[in-house]
Amino acid sequence: MTGFAAALYENLPFPVLIVDAGACVVSHNEAAARAFGWNRDGRRPDAAAVIDGANPATLLARHAAEGRENAHAFAFRHENGSLFEATAHVIPLPDEADGAARYALLLRSLLSGGSHGEQVLLGQRIAAALDTMTEGFAIFDPAERLVMFNRSYKERCAGARDAVRVGATMESIVRANIRAGMYPGIEEGTPGAEALVRERLEKHRDAGGGGAVFEFGKGRWIRGESHVAETGDIVAMRIDISELKRTEAALEEKRREYLSLLQILPDMILRFDRNLTVRFANDKYAAHMGSTTDALIGRYLPEVACAPEQTAVLMDIAAYTRDAPVKTLEICIDHEGQPMWMLWTAVAIFDGDGVSEVVSVGRDITEAKRQQQRVEAQTNELRRKNEALDQFTATVSHDLKAPLRHLSMFAEMISEDVHRGEFAELPAYADHVRKSSARMRRIIDSLLEFSQIAYRIAAPKPVSLSGVVGDALALLEGHVEETGGRVEVEPLPEIMGDPELLKRLAQNLIGNALKYRRPDKAPPSAFMQGSGPMGSTLSWRTTGSASIRSMSDAFSKFSRGFTATRLSIRAPASGSHWRGGSSRVTTAS
Repeated sequence: MTGFAAALYENLPFPVLIVDAGACVVSHNEAAARAFGWNRDGRRPDAAAVIDGANPATLLARHAAEGRENAHAFAFRHENGSLFEATAHVIPLPDEADGAARYALLLRSLLSGGSHGEQVLLGQRIAAALDTMTEGFAIFDPAERLVMFNRSYKERCAGARDAVRVGATMESIVRANIRAGMYPGIEEGTPGAEALVRERLEKHRDAGGGGAVFEFGKGRWIRGESHVAETGDIVAMRIDISELKRTEAALEEKRREYLSLLQILPDMILRFDRNLTVRFANDKYAAHMGSTTDALIGRYLPEVACAPEQTAVLMDIAAYTRDAPVKTLEICIDHEGQPMWMLWTAVAIFDGDGVSEVVSVGRDITEAKRQQQRVEAQTNELRRKNEALDQFTATVSHDLKAPLRHLSMFAEMISEDVHRGEFAELPAYADHVRKSSARMRRIIDSLLEFSQIAYRIAAPKPVSLSGVVGDALALLEGHVEETGGRVEVEPLPEIMGDPELLKRLAQNLIGNALKYRRPDKAPPSAFMQGSGPMGSTLSWRTTGSASIRSMSDAFSKFSRGFTATRLSIRAPASGSHWRGGSSRVTTAS
């Protein structure tokens, strides 16, 4: 009791009396001495009861049984014989060795009279003010014994609240909370419980450590802080941050959902600060760089950037402005031996000092680029076809007009001769009409043939020109002998094309050279040669042929055939663009 009373004397600002069952004073603190007038001239309390009344022993026993939390009004005897009223808490104390009952009386407020009124009132005001706080508040002496606490500090201990009493040590309170299950997952008597006791005591003693956050009870989180007063006492604060923790948990859940969304997006996402330090990279970007997200975070961006030479403009922090915070860039890189097109979009985020962060998104647009290239190729092919169609239409129109003019002219001449009764020239006129009709029929047949074969090539394949020309000569063998012509074929290359169309071309080239010969010239001769692999030059030269116009007819319907090959024809002839290739016509002197 002596040690307990000493702690009360040194720390409590309000009067405390230790009385026996008859309300006689056994001990008191300095505040009580001042309040009752025992601090003058070495005076001591009288042997009489300090509480006025007929049966103070019964009164003390009854109030003690009602609980120490309640304050009760008493009439106290002052040293000078006067009475004053004050409220006091009655706390039963452990029995002494002699078995006598003892009570601690804590005076909280003055109801009437007494020279100690200001001190008692101040203590009551402090206690009342502390009880209004939602934060737990307690004062421990240098020996870590509880001297003072408010209602919140005690109520937070829930099932262990009875362990929170004046004189209890910090360690005893922690162990009582462990027994009550206030620390989830910690069982009394386990190594984990002992480790927790040591940790809580260390945090309690570490006044400059900034406090600690721990789970205390189901779904509750407490922030504990310790501060050392000038007297050496430890002021302990217990702040309930459960709502803050729930808010943090909700934000963390949102953050995880956001990160999950970023990870499943097909785009590469990268975030870096004004110092070009990587702050975030999703799995897509990390995989492209052959790394992991954790390994990239904190790295210097130019060291881990995608194509840093091409994306340097996106890393130029000074180039971003509040008026133009967005930059886009299209790049092509080599990825696993294949070209890869990417569209990067970077958005700057500003703070008071300028650009704080830049978020960049890279999208693989390789397939879109390929489609664009295919569309451009198809557009060029369509344009080429339209140009060829225009040329073909003009040629057909010209070739059809000639026989039509002959038919019209000779029909008019026949009509005039019949009208005059002159019939001598009619057979000749009729023969001209018949020949013109036959020529028109051949042109129409050629048009029909062209419509059937002009677009038959779906996928060109390698074709041996030597074999193709050989097949064409086999078909024209009789015609060559009849005209006395001569055809010389040197070794020819293999080209990409359609065998049937190329055979028809060779047949028309040779046939027309033999057909359209000049009567006053020697029998025609044709020479065909070529060199090199696919994509080489094919040369065709004739002597003794008739007209370029007639030879042009041979090419008009073979305007498509082989790829990446240049056809060169010398002498009266003409060429046309074939599928992906070109032709050239020159006239020998």
